[in-house]
Amino acid sequence: MKKVLPILILLAFIAFCYQFIVTFFVTEHKVKYSLIANDQNHYTVSESYHKSNNHHYYSFLVKTQNKKKTYTFSIEQDFDKQERVITDIKYYQKNDLECIFPIYKRNHSYDVSCLLDGKQVSSSYLMFQKNEDFSFIARKFAEDGYDEMYYNIDAPNTKEENVFVAYDYIPEDFVFAIWNYKGIYILSSEGMENKMYLNKDYYENTLSIGAGRYYVTVNTDNEEDNLNYYQLIVYNLVDGGKTIVDVNISQDSYFNGVSDNLVYITDPKEKKQYTLDLNKKELKELKSCYEISNSKVKKADKSFFSSPKVDSLQVTNKKITKLYNTKDIRKNRDDYYFKTKDGSIYRVIQEDYENPVLICQFDNIKEWQVHDDGVSFIVDDTLYLYTDVYGLKPILKNSEFKYNSKNIYYFVRGE
Repeated sequence: MKKVLPILILLAFIAFCYQFIVTFFVTEHKVKYSLIANDQNHYTVSESYHKSNNHHYYSFLVKTQNKKKTYTFSIEQDFDKQERVITDIKYYQKNDLECIFPIYKRNHSYDVSCLLDGKQVSSSYLMFQKNEDFSFIARKFAEDGYDEMYYNIDAPNTKEENVFVAYDYIPEDFVFAIWNYKGIYILSSEGMENKMYLNKDYYENTLSIGAGRYYVTVNTDNEEDNLNYYQLIVYNLVDGGKTIVDVNISQDSYFNGVSDNLVYITDPKEKKQYTLDLNKKELKELKSCYEISNSKVKKADKSFFSSPKVDSLQVTNKKITKLYNTKDIRKNRDDYYFKTKDGSIYRVIQEDYENPVLICQFDNIKEWQVHDDGVSFIVDDTLYLYTDVYGLKPILKNSEFKYNSKNIYYFVRGE
């Protein structure tokens, strides 16, 4: 017994050291494993984990035993950085619709991955298409004790000012800024505030930009009386702080984009470019001019001042362009999102380009944004948000969106 005790203490110490190293130093892993589900179906799982800013992300590529069917999906969940977190997979089928429901360690379960006619589709797509087979399968989920909130798109709307808000569908750490001509509505799960900056309406919101947790806009109140603008208003969407930055730029000035917490501003009339440092709230004139592409800077050529150079936030991916004939591509972390001409938005997980997930399809998608673990866009009078936790939800109805949607909203995820 005396010999066993030191060995047990040593093993406990080694286990403690291992857990300490994993907790504080490991930020990612990739593993591949086989899984025999309780219904005796066999699967191969490719699991990828990444930690960023205190958020824990897992993505999965699941293949059936004969490798003829592929399911990809991702979740945000803290499993203490554990590996092989899927413990079981439930399989459901109704006609041409096949769905798997992963069960994770700690019994976490809410997400489902589906194939419709052999192609990957999100549960959101199936709900908005009112797919009867999915309605049947979703009832099976409920019978098995799973939360139906994820498969619901009918939360009550609350009237605020001149808009209608579905607060139940706004994640707790997301904040939206909605331009209302004299300022912005600040929208979160807690409620809505009207932040008025201007005395006069500014209808075309060409002089505002979202930058990380900040919303930056130009004070245009004296536009008719002066040749130049003299103030930038910097509002912190997360903590509510507001700063006024004095400037002296012509009314031809515009925002190029944002990179490394710097907002780039070009004054073509004076042939000058500036950066607004969002940490220091300071404006600085640049000696050389730069273009912004997908939040990255590159030195501009001599034609820089001849036409506006505004960041489209698109990325280049030759595989997606070749396979799906589109260049409207965005990226969030390691995942690619792309929109096709018929208004379909797809997601590529773990670089599985042959099997993208169809998130949704609308005929007239406007102003779509992909960042901060969210996908958002406007259709008709409605602003939608897609996240891994909530799926695709309509969060705001605003009749103004029908007539004016250009640069009218921005969202950020707080830490």
